[in-house]
Order: sequence, then structure tokens, then C-alpha cells
Amino acid sequence: MNKEAAQQIAARFARDYEQLVNAVSWGTDKRQLLSIIAQYAAAGKDFSAKEFLQLSDHIKANSGWLSGLKGALNYSVTALLLTGASDPYDAFEKMQQSYQLLLDNKFRKTSFTYIAAIILISAAEDAEGRAQVAAQAKEVHENMKKKHYFLTSYDDYPLSILLAVQDQDGLMEKIEFYYAALSEGPFRKGNDLQLLSHILAQGTESDKELLVDRAIHWMEKLRSGGLKIKGLHYPIIGLLALIDKPENLLEEVMVLSEAFCGQKLFKWYKDMGLLIAGQMVVRQRTAGNQAASASLAVSIEAVLQAQQAAAVAAISAGAVAASSGE
Repeated sequence: MNKEAAQQIAARFARDYEQLVNAVSWGTDKRQLLSIIAQYAAAGKDFSAKEFLQLSDHIKANSGWLSGLKGALNYSVTALLLTGASDPYDAFEKMQQSYQLLLDNKFRKTSFTYIAAIILISAAEDAEGRAQVAAQAKEVHENMKKKHYFLTSYDDYPLSILLAVQDQDGLMEKIEFYYAALSEGPFRKGNDLQLLSHILAQGTESDKELLVDRAIHWMEKLRSGGLKIKGLHYPIIGLLALIDKPENLLEEVMVLSEAFCGQKLFKWYKDMGLLIAGQMVVRQRTAGNQAASASLAVSIEAVLQAQQAAAVAAISAGAVAASSGE
């Protein structure tokens, strides 16, 4: 990707962002709005204010009075359904059913539970299958707490759904391998590293050492390129490591990140430039990578959605009580 193409993408992003700002309630967190447009950009879809508001109002009208979907989380869920489902209204109905399944399995009422419900829709084809995944996800989440009690919380709900559909034999050991190996390198221990470990666990058993080396290499290359890497960037590093080594993707990520950060709207949110650029590159390369196995491509797409969803849920959670919802 050359600089001109990257600047065109960034300019379209800015136009869509302005449409969203004009459409939603005053005072909405700008990071949340940036994350919403990032979903559209990564999915290659243009933002439509009319379409967005119609679904947003439908969700509010069909949610309980105490539901988190009446508040700030509504906009993020609206965007996730519009960019990730062929029929967002049908997906909303299934999301409500999946949300109840999670509550039935002792998941708490949080913003992240709604996001996990969206991920659960694509984890199984029917209600019976989703019930099984929900039960397994609760067991996965409990096992995560046994390994890292103080790091595991509600924000791990979305990825627990993805981990639940994997072969459970040795899964926790694989996650722990990544956490231990990466903590010896340039990554800092904590919840962000745990999330990175969960993402890398989508790779195959035979690729463990390779993925550790790639993740470290990505971190070093991004830093040497002048970027300040924080914990919030760990998930996208994991996704990039699953896709390819930095020698093949770094320039594209850097050019796109620079184009985003050059936009006025990123003046106070430059950390998000790399996040959005990385998401777009990952999705584009996954769709066009003939060498990647179909199962890996599906896993990466699911992880990308979960990572985006968890990010917007975290932002939304700052504006609505984590315990709200029904």
C-alpha cells in the first residue's frame, strides 16, 4: 500500500467519523466513535447514518428499561451487528437469546457479556449448539481464573467463547506457555499479555515457538519504527503474528498508521492509529491469503471480531455501569 492509497483510506475514515458524530448523542466518548468507524473500515463498508440510527432505535425499543443497550453500549453493538451480520435485525434477536444462555450459565450481567453473546452467534449454528458452547465457555473462564485469578475478569468473556470451541486437551497449558515465554521478552505481565496469549492460542500446537518469535519480532520492529507500544496494542500484535512475519507486513501497517495519525481527529488518540491500521491489514490479508488454511482464516476473523468487540465494550463500560443489563 502506497502513501496516497493510505491517505485516501484515512480521509474516508474521517468523513465517516463526522457522519457518526452528527448522528449520535452529544457527549459520546470519542474513542468509542473511533472504534465504531474502525469496524466499518476493517470490514470495507461505508457508514450510513440512516441505517445506523434505524437499528440503534430498534435495539433500544426492544431492550428492557435497565438494559445496558439503552445506553452507550448501544452504539457499539449496533455497529458490530451492521458490519458483521448479513441480517443485523435477525442477529439482534439471536444475540438476545445467546445473552440469556450466558446468564443461565452464571455469566455476570456486563457490557462484555453482550459482546460474548454476539460472538456466540457464530460459534454454533443452532440454539442447542450455542447452549453447549456457553457451558464450555464458563468452564474455560473458570479455568482461566485458576491460572491467573487477579488478571481474569469480565473482559475475558468474549475470548472465552472462542476458546470454548477449541480442543480443550492441553489448551490451558498452551495459553500458559505463551504467557510465560512472552513475559521473558519485551512484553509486560498483566491482563493485556493474557489476552495476547489467548489470541496466539488460536494457532496450531506445532507453531508455538514460531508464534512467540513472531510476536517478539513484531514488537521490536514496531518500536524501532518509532511507535510507542502499550498494553492495548498487544492484541493486534498477536493477530499480526498469526498472519505473517513483520518483514512482509510492517511497511503496510506503518504507512496506514501514519496516515490515520495524520488526520486531525486522531490528534489526542494517536494510540488508536496503530490499532485501526493493524485491524485493516489483518482482515485484508486473511481474506486474500491463499496459503492460510481455511480454519486459521476463520479463527483469525473470529478473534479480530472479538478483539474489536472487547475494545469497544471496555470503552462503553466507562459510560455505563458494568453491572447493568438484563
